[in-house]
Amino acid sequence: MLIFWVCSQPFARSVRASLAMVDLKSSAHGNGPGSQAWHGDDANKKLLHYSPWNGRFYFWHRHRLFIFERSRSYGELGFTREEASISYFGRNPNVLKELLDECRRHYLCLVKNKTCVFEHQADRWKPSKSRSKRDMSTVMLNKKIKKMLVDDISEFLNPETRKWYSTRGIPYQRGYLFYGPPGTGKYSFSFSIAGQFNLDIYILNIPTLDNHSLKTLFAELPRHCVVLLEDIDAVGSKRIVGSNKDVGQSTSPPQTPAAKMVALSTLLNVLDGIGSPEGRVLIMTTNHIEYLATALIRPGRVDMKVEFQLADEDMISQLFSFVYDPKPTDDCELPQLAQEFVAKVPKLKFSPAEIMSLLLANKRSPGHAIASVDTWMEKIGEERKKLARTNSWMLDGVDGF
Repeated sequence: MLIFWVCSQPFARSVRASLAMVDLKSSAHGNGPGSQAWHGDDANKKLLHYSPWNGRFYFWHRHRLFIFERSRSYGELGFTREEASISYFGRNPNVLKELLDECRRHYLCLVKNKTCVFEHQADRWKPSKSRSKRDMSTVMLNKKIKKMLVDDISEFLNPETRKWYSTRGIPYQRGYLFYGPPGTGKYSFSFSIAGQFNLDIYILNIPTLDNHSLKTLFAELPRHCVVLLEDIDAVGSKRIVGSNKDVGQSTSPPQTPAAKMVALSTLLNVLDGIGSPEGRVLIMTTNHIEYLATALIRPGRVDMKVEFQLADEDMISQLFSFVYDPKPTDDCELPQLAQEFVAKVPKLKFSPAEIMSLLLANKRSPGHAIASVDTWMEKIGEERKKLARTNSWMLDGVDGF
């Protein structure tokens, strides 16, 4: 928050030491503070962002002289640690508190209507990106299940609910398990939940963690947030990070090196331990619920299990209507085309993501999308066979090793 505010101030444009970075987060027109455009064939391409760097910088603000310092040091395993500080010539600490509160308000304006995403680097949280909030209506899920989940989370986040938990000595936490094939909307719905309730989302990819990093990261979670534990079936199993475990018909999970493995006991401790943050909404996702330990998903740790299925008739219809959103001037045949599309696509055979890819490839022509269904199904079938063979070879190689 402090660095974002400093970069918006006039003095930041004239400091003697600056860090120049390609700005992937600014608007297309480069109107953000400290941004400049490369004037080539495309003036809006590869925008640059400048910020004060590696030194001490003086500036005046509200008739007071402040000092801003920023530096970066290298820690273990080559990871960097950035430090920033602010001070001023005076004795009243409220001056600095007021300045930091101004930084906070400035930052909240920048991320208004956005969801802040945090990912981990080793055992430290790192802001990843701020993305526009995803409206719940854009996630294709059974309407009854969607309403049930939204109502449950809304009730949990109600201030009165916190008091209810407190008076009874019950840990103020809520856990959900989203399971089902890949491409069925588990991540998308988790992201939309964060946007719906104006929460930041902290993403933990289990196959990339070890026991120490998991405990450290959980200890640094804020009080109110969405915690997304991806690929929870990797806990306690031996898997190769990056292997494609989601294809083929194998009944045994892929493998991971022992050094990169979270023990089940460690995860249970961080979920139930004294230091586990209250007020957090925990969402665990898996493509293989059959691999999960009963102790991990028992009531109290997981309060609600939700299956994300392949697209049924209603979901296929929702996807078609979403892409070809009817307008008053549109052809009145669109509802009939939707029925034709639903009739041609087999039920519970394809994920919403797969169907969406077909519709987006024909976003200008619903008729062409319908005509392309047979060719598309044949292509998907061939891709699945190829991935299944690849997965079989990988598992054979692991067994041989």
